[in-house]
Amino acid sequence: MLMCLHFLGVWLKTIIKKYLRYTVLFVGALFSSAFLQAAPEQSLAFQKSNEVTYCIDPDWAPYEAIRNGIHVGISAQYMQLIAELADLQFKLVPTQSWQQSLEFVQQGKCQVIPMMNTSNYRKQFLDFSVPYFEAPNVLVARFGMPMLQGYSGIGNRTVGIVQGYRQVEYISRHYPGLRLKLIPSEEEGLKQLVNGEFDVMVGSLMSVNMHINNLKLEDLDIVGYAEPFDSLAFGINKSYGYLTDKLNSAIERIPETRKVEIYKQWNNVQIRYSRNYTVMVLSTAIVLIGLLWLISRNRHVGGYKRIIQQKNEEITALQANLLEKNKTLGFLSAHDTVTGLYNRNHMIQRAEEEISRYLRFHTTASLIAVDLVPTDEDLFSHNPAIREDVLKAVAQSCLNTVRDVDIVSRFNGEQFVVLCPQTQLDSAKILADRLLECLAIHHLLSDKFKIAIGMSELRDAEEFPDWLERTIKALYHSKRQGFGNVSVAQ
Repeated sequence: MLMCLHFLGVWLKTIIKKYLRYTVLFVGALFSSAFLQAAPEQSLAFQKSNEVTYCIDPDWAPYEAIRNGIHVGISAQYMQLIAELADLQFKLVPTQSWQQSLEFVQQGKCQVIPMMNTSNYRKQFLDFSVPYFEAPNVLVARFGMPMLQGYSGIGNRTVGIVQGYRQVEYISRHYPGLRLKLIPSEEEGLKQLVNGEFDVMVGSLMSVNMHINNLKLEDLDIVGYAEPFDSLAFGINKSYGYLTDKLNSAIERIPETRKVEIYKQWNNVQIRYSRNYTVMVLSTAIVLIGLLWLISRNRHVGGYKRIIQQKNEEITALQANLLEKNKTLGFLSAHDTVTGLYNRNHMIQRAEEEISRYLRFHTTASLIAVDLVPTDEDLFSHNPAIREDVLKAVAQSCLNTVRDVDIVSRFNGEQFVVLCPQTQLDSAKILADRLLECLAIHHLLSDKFKIAIGMSELRDAEEFPDWLERTIKALYHSKRQGFGNVSVAQ
């Protein structure tokens, strides 16, 4: 009996556990079904939002443009039809340029662009509807340009094209040799074309025709077609891809008669914009006041400018005079007034530079001293003018004999010193002999003066006074030997 009760208890526990498990599974299934039914409804409600933001090219009339904050042009009329057929409400997001519109749709600031060409680059961030409007592109040039057979006929000419247009990508890929100039809009591009900033412009036929007529650009001609033609469709941000089917369905239901009416309405139409004459009058008055103020200001400024110019001319003249005097002073401070040779101070300075160069680079130098002694001690007292002539003759003979790199100076009285940079003793000896020979045969010196020459080569760790002293000792040795010779310092 106890065994029967035990088995009965185990069986009841098993039945209760199974019942509870199936109950939990059933309740979970009910909640899951309710959730799955609610989620599609919420997603569908999100997708059924009928307000669609869009951007356009603000300056591409007559295709599309923004005038006084309103979307006008061919795309505006197509969007009215599509809004009715697809039960959508389009909301314009204004932009300043086509490039900005592309950036906005890529960033999701607007959901669609209603009129654009497809391209490989744009397909990376946009889906596209079926095309609903086609139009040719043309090449425009100044009058006199021959007809061009597409891009292949442009050659070395520069091509202007609106930044962000599909043609930029097309030319870069298929005609990489063409020179491109990016322009902000077709209207601005036509103005630059007239001014000669580039040679040929690519533009949409209807837009180019309208701008040429409105701007009265009589010097421009259409000189060829530009492939490929525009096949314009909606560009849709990939995050809103569900709009593609709605737009395609609406585009396919547009009657052909309505397409023809829109084309006729905008083909060869000269768009004229209304003017606010109140603003024009006020602007004219402001301009006139500004002109009067500028005239008055220019008269006063002109007077001040004349005074300033006069003072500047005086300052320039004084500066030129001062510069000339400084040059004269600089020349006199380094040259002897009688012979025009360098003076003692300049010779010492140049010799010190050679000593410094010798210490750095071990390039030796030589020094030659020349002294004139009159045969008649009273020669200069009897005829003072002859002293100046003799000094000038010696100076000229030295300049004619030495090299261009050598420095000749009148050291004092009738004594001259020649510095021979980067010159060894043997070469300097040849130069000293040639100088002695030149002075000895001079007609002013040969009979009335005796010539002594001493020379020395720069030694290690020798200062200029020591170098000069050795050279003067050699000069005295030449005198003791009876003049007319070159004595070399030991």
